Amino acid sequence: MEKEFLNSQLLVCSYERKEGTATSYYRTSGSNILPIRIGISKDCELVPAQRKGRNLQLRAGQLKGAFTQLEESPLKQHKPYKISTGIYKIPEYPLFIGYGTIGISNPEGKITRESDTEDLVVFHTLDNWKNITIYYLPKCGSPNEMESAFSFLNELVKQSQQAQSE
Repeated sequence: MEKEFLNSQLLVCSYERKEGTATSYYRTSGSNILPIRIGISKDCELVPAQRKGRNLQLRAGQLKGAFTQLEESPLKQHKPYKISTGIYKIPEYPLFIGYGTIGISNPEGKITRESDTEDLVVFHTLDNWKNITIYYLPKCGSPNEMESAFSFLNELVKQSQQAQSE
C-alpha cells in the first residue's frame, strides 16, 4: 500500500546542464512542479546558509531557482517566486547525489525555515552531474516519511537501471 501511495504522489523532472556552465540546468522533460531553469551547485553553496540544524549534515550541494511570469506551479505563491534547498548526502543510499526539502518565497519574498514545504526532492545522476533527475514527493520531507521514500526511490532507480542494461 505504501509503495502504491508513493508511486501515485511521485513527480519526476529531468534536467540537463547548460553547456559552458557549471551550475545552470534546464528542464528537458517531466513535471513542471519545479522551474524550467534552476541552479544546482556541486559540493558548494550558491548562497551561504547558516550552519545550524540540518545544515550541519554533510552537504552535496544546493539548488536555487525562480519561476518566470509564464510558469505555473503550486510552489509559485509569493513574489519573487523563488525556491531553494540544500542538497544533503544520504550515506545509506549511494545511488543518489542527495536530498532536500523545498523552501519557497514567503509573503515578504524571503525563504525561511517557516516557508519550507516539507516536499522531498531526491537527486540522481548517471553521468557525473551532466544530467540530473529530480524525484519530487509532496509532504514526504519529515523524518518519519523520508526513510520509506528513500527505500521506495532506491528500488525504483535500481529497477530502471536493470531494465536499461537488458
